[in-house]
Amino acid sequence: MKISTRLALLSAVCLIFLSRGAAPQEQQWLFYAPALSRLEGKLTRVMKYGRPTYGEHPEQDEKIDVPILILQLPVRVQSSTSSSLNPQTTNVSFVQLIFPAESASYSKHLNANIVVEGTLAKGIKGEHFTDIVMTVKTVNPAEPPVY
Repeated sequence: MKISTRLALLSAVCLIFLSRGAAPQEQQWLFYAPALSRLEGKLTRVMKYGRPTYGEHPEQDEKIDVPILILQLPVRVQSSTSSSLNPQTTNVSFVQLIFPAESASYSKHLNANIVVEGTLAKGIKGEHFTDIVMTVKTVNPAEPPVY
């Protein structure tokens, strides 16, 4: 391969990497509420059993459609202060999204790659189905990858 061809190829590769913005998950750590966090991934909906026994007696339990964001890259979440209520959580690949009641339906974003911004919390309540949940503030389509 000629030197000029190698230089052109090397320049193109460098340009691609330099022009790519940092993905939302390429942060060192994400933090629990009140900090705002951004996540990118594919939105899906999973049926889960709800009250009264959350699957222990499926014939009696309500069926809930739960919005789940499948993350492009796993994330790490920690408290901004040392707290036993919100311990560090690593290798998070799925986050349950909690949309405010007044927000428009998330259905238009199903099976699409999106970027969400909101606050993170440890999934501890009965209606939390993932280790980390996000109360969503904004939803936007993800930008297509740059090659």
